[in-house]
Amino acid sequence: MVNLKVNMPVHLLQIDEQSLGKPQPFAGASGLGAWQLLSRCESEDAESCVLLHKIRDMARRNKADARAVLAALDKFIKVVATGQPIENFYDKKQSHPLHEFPYKGQTRVVWRLRKADIRIAFYYAQGKVIFLADALAKREDKLTEREKNQLEREVKIYIDAEESQQLVILTQQGE
Repeated sequence: MVNLKVNMPVHLLQIDEQSLGKPQPFAGASGLGAWQLLSRCESEDAESCVLLHKIRDMARRNKADARAVLAALDKFIKVVATGQPIENFYDKKQSHPLHEFPYKGQTRVVWRLRKADIRIAFYYAQGKVIFLADALAKREDKLTEREKNQLEREVKIYIDAEESQQLVILTQQGE
């Protein structure tokens, strides 16, 4: 087992309406105990968000996929704002475990949300945090080895940074 050492902070962007380019919701839109959606950035700049870059690339290749991923994220943002369990809002076909792997003595589970041919891969982190690991356009359900390795890499980076207290949460305006 290879541990990914985190010597520097891992910057995370809070994914919300503003990060998707929508106006801010009215005050009080989030319920008590709301979940927090986070995605990794390449630097301390919110514009380097890996997930948002994937969505932009997806939009260049296929407009329908881009609309589906944005619609899925829009609903997910509303769902997490309630603070309720995610499974209250999605059936088993829409959301279920996508991939499992061992890491640091535990089985880690990456979940998926499905909207048309889009899969949003996420990991339940400590507290009420959902780490958005990837957005994939999948015409078939089976993950490739490359996709599995990429998901594992993202989750391991998050776990290692969380354990070493190296997580820095950004907003669209910066830290």
